[in-house]
Parts: sequence; C-alpha cells; structure tokens
Amino acid sequence: MKSNDDYWLMKKEKKLNTKKRDEKLDVIRIFSLFCVISVHFFLNSDFYDEIVCGKKMLIALMLRSFFIICVPMFITLTGYLMNKKELNHKYYKGLIKILIIYFICSIIYTIFQKIYLNKNISFMIFLKNLLSYCGTKYSWYIEMYIGLFLLIPFLNLIFNNLKSKNHTRALLGTLAFIIGLPSITNIFRFEFLSAFNGIFEDGEYFKIFPNWWKGIYPIFYYFLGAYLSKYKIELGIKCNIISLIIIIVLDGIFNYIMSYSKNFVYGTWNDYSSVTIMIITFLMFNLLLKINFKKENKIRSTMLKIFSDACLGAYLISCIFDNLYYDKLKMSVPIMKDRFIYAPVMILLVFISSLIVSIVLNIFYKMIYKIIKTFNKYIYNFFDKKYKYVSKNIKY
Repeated sequence: MKSNDDYWLMKKEKKLNTKKRDEKLDVIRIFSLFCVISVHFFLNSDFYDEIVCGKKMLIALMLRSFFIICVPMFITLTGYLMNKKELNHKYYKGLIKILIIYFICSIIYTIFQKIYLNKNISFMIFLKNLLSYCGTKYSWYIEMYIGLFLLIPFLNLIFNNLKSKNHTRALLGTLAFIIGLPSITNIFRFEFLSAFNGIFEDGEYFKIFPNWWKGIYPIFYYFLGAYLSKYKIELGIKCNIISLIIIIVLDGIFNYIMSYSKNFVYGTWNDYSSVTIMIITFLMFNLLLKINFKKENKIRSTMLKIFSDACLGAYLISCIFDNLYYDKLKMSVPIMKDRFIYAPVMILLVFISSLIVSIVLNIFYKMIYKIIKTFNKYIYNFFDKKYKYVSKNIKY
C-alpha cells in the first residue's frame, strides 16, 4: 500500500506533467475564425459581381488577400498541435466532437431554411445534405478535415522520421513547388497562339507546370504547422510585419491587374494553393506565435478557451447570420461599393452572433457526449456481467 507521501508526490508529478494551455494558440484559432467571417463579407455583399475598378476595389482586394488565409491558418494550427499524435484507438475519438457539432449545426441550418427561407426540405433531403457535407453552407470544411484527420498519424510518421531540419525544409519546399508553382507559371494566356491552332478558349490559361497537385494544399499547411511547432523561426517582429504588409499589397495589386475592368477573376493565384497565400499564412502565423502574455489572468484564459472551443461551430453556423444580416444590408444599401463602409459592423455582428450560438451548442454537445458515454458504459457493464455469469456457470 502506498503511503500518503507517495500519493501526494504522484499527484504533484501528474500536475507538473500536465501541459499548460498555450493562450496564443487560442488567439490564433479565434483570429482564423475572424478571417473566415471577414472573407465571407466579399461573398455575401456581392463583391464578386462588381466590376474591378477604382481605389475602393483595390483596397478591398488587398484586404481579401489578407483574410483569405483563414482556412490555411486553421490547418496550420492543426499541424502545430497534432504533429505528435500516434495511431491508436483513442486517437479516433477526436472525430466525435467534430461530427456531433456538424450534425447539430446541420439540424439548426435546416430548420432555419424551412422557417426563414421557406424551403421545403424533407427528411430524405436533410439526410442527403448531411451525408454529402452540405448540411450547412460552409460544411465543405468538415469533408476536407475528416480526410486530413484520418491521415494525420501517417503524416506524422513521415514528418517525425525526417533526419534533419534540412530534410524538413526539403519536404516543405517540394510541396510548395508542386502545389504553389502553378499559381506563378500557369497564369498567362499567350493569346497570339490561338490564331495558329485554336487551342485556347475564353478563360483558359497556358499550362507551363503540372497543375494536378494543387488540391493537396491541406497537407502543405499541416506540415507547415508541424515545422513551426518543432523549429523556431529567427525573424524579428518588425521584419515580419513589414514583409507581411509588402506581400499583401503586392498580391492585392496583382489581383487588381488580373481582374481589371471585369468581375473578379478566380484563379490559382488567389486560391489557398497560391504561393503568396502560403507566404502570408506563414508570416501571420509566425507573428501570432510571438504573442507574449507576461502575466497570468484566469479570466482572460477562461474566455479565450471558451471562444476558441466555439470556433468550429461558429464557422459552420455563421451562414445563418450571413443570410439574416446581409439580406438587410442589400435592401438598405443597393449599391455594392457603398456597402464597404458597413464591412466592420457586418463582420463583427456575424462574428459575435456566431460565437454566442456556438458556445450554447458546445453546452449541448457536452450533454450529448455525456449521454453517449453513459450509454456505452451501461452497454459494456451489461455484457460484462453476462459474460461473467456465463463463464461462472458453464461446465467444461
């Protein structure tokens, strides 16, 4: 039997081994959500239907170049936090919260569509939407994340068995090369060639480098997060900020040139797989890692934890508030360019509303998870007792 001294010593060691929550990572997650809500302003304010011309559109494109890092930031944070995870049965329990939150948000969004949007959605349509990851407007992220989550233990085997920092850099460089290079090379039309062989159609670009691998950008951002977790980047704050501003301005100007005098042109140069988006994500993530909370504050720490834990649900449920608020904005301000002045208000309204609802959803999730856990325990105990009874009474 262990003495009282042994008991308290073990308790003290357990407390010391408990990893302290890193508040700056909560800040990164909340910031990433803010970027999601902000970039959706462009989607919901009819920005993409407007002709690109003038100072307002140029500034707007610079802001879009900054806020579009939202999803890359989330994935980079996943790599930062999960690069030590190993393959075991407990690991897969991490999907439970994601699936339950997605399920709850899908139910709420379906009810909203029926009541507010007057859509006739039957149970079968709801089920189809749920299984095809259309339960909410932004639930494509869940479809992507489930695949990434299942790959993480194997990605970690690759990352953690690289022999040196140079090998790790080579991995990141190779991924950046095959994913991001097309955003630089495959953006030219060479219209003069069409007169000779007619191979170009409107909207097509000349393919100089293979473009197939751009779809695996989540793997690049995951490894980027793992790299930032393992190695310290020797880049001063001032240099980081200046570099960040320069690349955002240049990217905004480039997008302005590519879309000038027409509607916004989508391309590899302004998508998640873009080299410039990779650089902006790296610089912003590295900058936020340098946040230093000098004094402990329980209220701050608790609030950051609550908001951070609510980010996934807020991401999924924000489409409801997009419908509610942006419909009213469009009715009140018919000219799109006049809506820019309301952007901060709209973004904050959607951001705060989504977080509040998601915090409530997390309470429901904990209740549901507790019920599932109790039910599993009951089933296990029931069969365990049956097994023991049969084992005791069986005759050999």
